[in-house]
Amino acid sequence: MKKLLLILFLAFSFGVNAQYYTITYIQVPYGDQAEVARLETKYWSKVAKANIDSGKQLAWGLFARPFGNSDQWTHAFVNVYETLDQLTDNSIWNTEEILGISSEDIQTFSYYTGSGINVWKIEDQIPGEGKATVWNFAKPENLAMFIDNNKKVWKKEFEKDMGGRTGWGIGKKLTTVSQSGSTVMTWDSFPSVADALDALDYPLEGYDPPKGDMTGKANPNGWLAQVIVQQVMWITATQ
Repeated sequence: MKKLLLILFLAFSFGVNAQYYTITYIQVPYGDQAEVARLETKYWSKVAKANIDSGKQLAWGLFARPFGNSDQWTHAFVNVYETLDQLTDNSIWNTEEILGISSEDIQTFSYYTGSGINVWKIEDQIPGEGKATVWNFAKPENLAMFIDNNKKVWKKEFEKDMGGRTGWGIGKKLTTVSQSGSTVMTWDSFPSVADALDALDYPLEGYDPPKGDMTGKANPNGWLAQVIVQQVMWITATQ
């Protein structure tokens, strides 16, 4: 279960008390997507569940991207960890020890036509799982202000009224930071893909932000991308 191009085909939220997560983006041809999903949900999810049960990670998920272009990633893996030491320990993916099966017999990377991975730190969240999630990516001119604003203004706003959301959070990117790429993401989880699409149909004029909101000052250029992802499978200690 190797890693790929980040984000976001979501229907998930990081509904756990975690600190770090990876998003692995993969691009899989349409004809191979069912087989990749079968191998991941039948075998690799069991490896992840064993890791979770033994305290080596906090959560694992597979997500599909229902909308996008043919040259973009089609699926994404999310792995959640309590520490960076856990995140960087690749020895936990030992299929022979956990399943009694060689990793070569259940590998999926040969189906990929592209892949990539990024590491993120959870800055804050309102835990909650949804069948669909909107991943919002940005590169604010003032990253510290943007994160602080989300934690002090938007989190409080959502705690009063989630506006149909089932979960919310914000994460800071730790890897692959470039001149053009995102440095931060937020996520909004919803009960369905239809609900996620409806949330993106927001008014273009006449919107009054919460009192004290500094989003426009911290991030005047807006989102770099907003991507809907749909949950295929999500595993935590209780699932």
